[in-house]
Amino acid sequence: MISAPTIAELAAKIGADPAILARTVAQFNHFAAAGEDFKFGRLGDTMRAFAEDGPYYAVAVNHDVLNTQGGPQRNARAEVLAADGTPIPHLYSAGELGGINANMYQAGGNLAECLIFGKIAGTNAATAKTTEKVALQAALPKYGHNDITTSDDLASITLGPDQYLGQSNEGIGGQVVVRVTAKAGTITNVEIAREHESDDVAAEALSTLPQRIVTENTADVDAVSGASSSSRAIKNAVKDALKQL
Repeated sequence: MISAPTIAELAAKIGADPAILARTVAQFNHFAAAGEDFKFGRLGDTMRAFAEDGPYYAVAVNHDVLNTQGGPQRNARAEVLAADGTPIPHLYSAGELGGINANMYQAGGNLAECLIFGKIAGTNAATAKTTEKVALQAALPKYGHNDITTSDDLASITLGPDQYLGQSNEGIGGQVVVRVTAKAGTITNVEIAREHESDDVAAEALSTLPQRIVTENTADVDAVSGASSSSRAIKNAVKDALKQL
């Protein structure tokens, strides 16, 4: 934490432009007094104006990165599964690559996966393989849903007058398909026709974004916080449908 008695001195210590920092503080104080953040929409009751006589403090803050999603599925032995759910001989994975938390938004769960499945994968990879072992692998049950084996045939989705299908493969669970009703530049309805998104924060994006797009008559709406991948997939699927107008 860095401290200084004035904004100008604090700017010098942290390598910031003193004029810009002073203007930023003055703007924030104005928003705090008004009880509304006109720039970023922060709630007024969470804002308190900076004192005019200091001291002032600065703390270095860095962005964090959400873990990656998806990848090849694996079973409890850390064996990577083929598209039909059977283990691929001599292929193992650990951590985020094909993690058990796939199709979900999570926090530190992959740290445990790196440690636990790293040990499991290493142990099984180092074990001598036999014919009996390979036969046992082939007999293992199939695990979960796999988008690779899902049919891309959209013919089963019915379309009425002024309705169009759009799709995006950017969802956290893969493909998102929407059915958009639009005419003369006006979007009147957006329906999620197919999706494999997670049941946690992605559910809010699936339930709220379609109506938001209709209300604002554009796919360029704000994403749902915490569900950026699902939000992006929905919006881009709608844009894909609107290209047919």
